[in-house]
Amino acid sequence: MVDRRRVGVFGGTFDPPHRGHSIVAEEVMEALALDRLLWVPAAVPPHKRGRAVTPAEVRRRMVAAAVTNHPGFELCDLELARDGVSYTVDTLRELRSANPGWSLFLVLGADLLAGFDSWRDPGAIRRMARLVAISRGATAIPSGSDLFAGVRRVQVTPVDISSSEIRRRVAGGKTVSTMVATQVLSIIESERLYRASRPHEPGRRGR
Repeated sequence: MVDRRRVGVFGGTFDPPHRGHSIVAEEVMEALALDRLLWVPAAVPPHKRGRAVTPAEVRRRMVAAAVTNHPGFELCDLELARDGVSYTVDTLRELRSANPGWSLFLVLGADLLAGFDSWRDPGAIRRMARLVAISRGATAIPSGSDLFAGVRRVQVTPVDISSSEIRRRVAGGKTVSTMVATQVLSIIESERLYRASRPHEPGRRGR
């Protein structure tokens, strides 16, 4: 029997995953009536080559902790299992090959749409998955060009939390207990993550 589920693909560096990610994920699942939402941590983010990023295995553990007790959320470690740079098109091909009946929805920030054509094989991405652009607060989702044709738009609750801010706060000795799940905080503390200053993280990956 063919599995016909509606499945979202929610990728990122997740360094670390935080409560803002979870809120967005929950609202996207509800808006799109998804059966599952795959959280896909990147092994080697294309836009962060040469930058300090927490080891992939530690980020995998943090994502696994972040999705615990959230029905429908699931860690997908395909990119961590592959060698080299993590490209979305490769991930979608693997998911499509293993699950030909799935309807895939690629979830990305609205601010990344303008650079989407610079990603690896954007045409193939569009053929395999529907693009879902998430917008927070007053952030406008562009329209009126071929690039945005067929893109599903989802407005989500604005949450003033970012991975870069969490890293800065930890480096400065400040608490982040309200910004990340308890299990994620335990990993940050046990691994002594983010104790030194780290570069500012711009938005989600453009790939």
